[in-house]
Amino acid sequence: MNTIQDAIRLVEHGEVEKGISLLEELTNGATDAEQFEIAELYLNWGHTSKALSIFNSLLESYPGEGELLESYPGEGELLVSIAECCLDEGMDEKAISYLEQVNENDDEYLRALILQADLYESLGLSEVAERKLTVAYEKDNDHPVLAYALGDFYLRQGKFDSSLPLLQKAEKGTDEIDDLTIRLAEALSRAGKFEEALPMYRKALSRQKDLYSLFGHGITAYKAGEFKEAIAALEELKDMDPDYTTLYSVLSEAYEEEGAIPEAFEIIQEGLKRDEHNENIYLQAARLAYKMHNPEQGEEWIKTALQLNPARIEPLLRLGDQYLREERYGDLISLYKPLTEIKEEIPLMYWHLATANNELENYDDASVWYKRAAEFFSDEVSFLEEHAYFLIEEGNQYDAKDLFAKVLKMNPEREDIADVLSRLEDF
Repeated sequence: MNTIQDAIRLVEHGEVEKGISLLEELTNGATDAEQFEIAELYLNWGHTSKALSIFNSLLESYPGEGELLESYPGEGELLVSIAECCLDEGMDEKAISYLEQVNENDDEYLRALILQADLYESLGLSEVAERKLTVAYEKDNDHPVLAYALGDFYLRQGKFDSSLPLLQKAEKGTDEIDDLTIRLAEALSRAGKFEEALPMYRKALSRQKDLYSLFGHGITAYKAGEFKEAIAALEELKDMDPDYTTLYSVLSEAYEEEGAIPEAFEIIQEGLKRDEHNENIYLQAARLAYKMHNPEQGEEWIKTALQLNPARIEPLLRLGDQYLREERYGDLISLYKPLTEIKEEIPLMYWHLATANNELENYDDASVWYKRAAEFFSDEVSFLEEHAYFLIEEGNQYDAKDLFAKVLKMNPEREDIADVLSRLEDF
């Protein structure tokens, strides 16, 4: 006599059509429990419409006497199964409707809440999703799966301080949740606990490796100062998928931290070949070009980064700093001209412009920029000293004396500043 197990064996041996045909034959005359088992197999094998037909038929017989479920609240198992079929068919609203029918005293109630939360989150209704998960967790806050579900939700929402204790609680309660270790590693890393995150990444990746987790491991190791470990993780990621282009700037920086500048430069150039539209790669390439005494190439790459993202201030300031070192004061003023009219405060730009205008003897403009920069660099010795000398040239010995006095207070060993102050005592 043919059985459900015979159908399963047929499918497992690749005879899918025969297995499905056998299940169809067995459905007629099967008990409620057997029909439920058959429907679950259909669902697992992707025959959703067949599963849904059986689940709906079984649901019609409840509430009532039946051998599948012990009592009326137990029909939640059917409601959840029907909802899962609806999800597979893209019928989200129907799925929610079935899930909301699950009685709160039913064993499947918490599972129904978790599924609802997933659905609402996918629909962009994060607050509703959070309420569902919170209700589930408060109903049984000792359940590690519920702690994991709420913690994982907070992690996706970027609420790392809320996520971390829940995932840690779940980890203490079970080792049967596949993604728990890697999610905990990510939460620890996102919360800035890089040293604690590393062993969790190692543990998770010893079981199973994926691109996202390898990247997270590499980033975390880099931020923890474990540059060799970062290099190993990111090199493995590069071997698995060389087009995972976000790895190149971090991998190059890790090599740079290890003092392997040629290797860092080689990696970043490979990154440029893989992705010509990633401004971070161009910025790292530019920094390395300057380190390798190739400022022309560095300037070219910074300009490319600016073309990719004109609103990004960092490459402008970096290029401006390079222009100062090269005494290209006119180029610096032209570079910053578009930014001088925006409302955003850019303190370093003010200092650069003050220096450049002073060197070009544009003293009125220099005075304006020194005053603006002074609002932000009141504790920066090098700025105070530069500004003080400018004030002396402008004949403002009184204010210059105050600035030199502040510099000397911050650096009592500066005999040269003490000498300048002594000469200014008559003013």
